[in-house]
Amino acid sequence: MMQQISQYLSGPLQTLQYLFLAIQIILHIVFATAVAHDAGQIEKTGSKPILVSGVIWAFATLMGGVFVGVVYWLLHHSTLTRKDY
Repeated sequence: MMQQISQYLSGPLQTLQYLFLAIQIILHIVFATAVAHDAGQIEKTGSKPILVSGVIWAFATLMGGVFVGVVYWLLHHSTLTRKDY
């Protein structure tokens, strides 16, 4: 009985896994593009991105996704790292 249920659900579950993977890939690309654009804007103002270059930040975001994007934002745009006090 369990084997029949498992076989019945294997197709839809695999489809959901592929859909989830596709969504993750799209999110990684979108966040990496946003980080690359923002790093370019930072460099246009004459500043430099913190720790590594903008290209490295974009690549790290492409690999690490939203988590690395949040770290980038915290370092570059949050009040935690503001230097104007």
